[in-house]
Amino acid sequence: MAHKYVLKDRLEAVPADTPVAEGTPVAEVLTSKEFVDLSFGTQDMQQSLRNLATVENTYLDVFPSFLIGSFAVPNKNHVLGSPLCFAFYLDKTNLIFLDEEGTSARLLDAIASGGVMKEPTVAHCLFEFMKLLIKNDLSYLAQIEDRMEDVEEAILDHNTDAESKSMLVFRRKLLRIDTYYQQLVDMASGIAENENKLLTHEESRLFLVLVRQAERLLKRSQTLKEYSLQLRELYQTQIDIRQNDTMQFFTVITTLFAPLTLITSWFGMNFANMPGLDWEWGYPAIIVACLVLVALELLYFRKKKWL
Repeated sequence: MAHKYVLKDRLEAVPADTPVAEGTPVAEVLTSKEFVDLSFGTQDMQQSLRNLATVENTYLDVFPSFLIGSFAVPNKNHVLGSPLCFAFYLDKTNLIFLDEEGTSARLLDAIASGGVMKEPTVAHCLFEFMKLLIKNDLSYLAQIEDRMEDVEEAILDHNTDAESKSMLVFRRKLLRIDTYYQQLVDMASGIAENENKLLTHEESRLFLVLVRQAERLLKRSQTLKEYSLQLRELYQTQIDIRQNDTMQFFTVITTLFAPLTLITSWFGMNFANMPGLDWEWGYPAIIVACLVLVALELLYFRKKKWL
């Protein structure tokens, strides 16, 4: 269903069939079919915009008298799933979103309910729209960091098996988010450059502010991505420590029984004149010697803290 908004001193929702005076700034949210029925712009532009509506990339293309682009916003409830995809068209008086899922309408409704806009222009409306896209992202990244800290504590508590999958999920999520912020920075920078002189100086400055906000989020996501690598290294370190402890245990056991193996090998030789073979206390004496030898080894290993 089409949504229509008129910019006066604020963004105001109006019925989709409401006529507006020529030159009045208007924002609209349309499905691909509604956009075709509107017969807006050239056929090439319409086809490009329809293609962008389903592209899973945040992208901007600059033309002499208008801008078109696409958004692929990660769904914070399911980052590894399909992103929220929609396209936009911007000229001097029109801001049109091609959106099959209604995400754009929800954001424009939020702008409309927010009160008076500083500048009632479609470029300023797009700026406010993009601001809302990243409004709570810093808190979201903080939540990811908190969960990563929980994983770190679990690893240090030797609960490595339970946290292996969690680290992989964090890594994949942060890669998705990092890519989104990089593309968003590129888009905001391209709009701020104002190559086709579509924006005023003040509007270009606003998008520079947006660039800085997106760059801070990008740096934050990159920091968390590095943190995920550190978690992976910590996890591998704990695995190595457990393996070393196991190898140390088997080494101690092997060393403990090495002298006994020597004794049994020595007295297992079949020499007729071997001393002690005819001694009635020979067998008990060897048993006592072996026990004493094991006890001395255990005392030595414990003193060296090998046990």
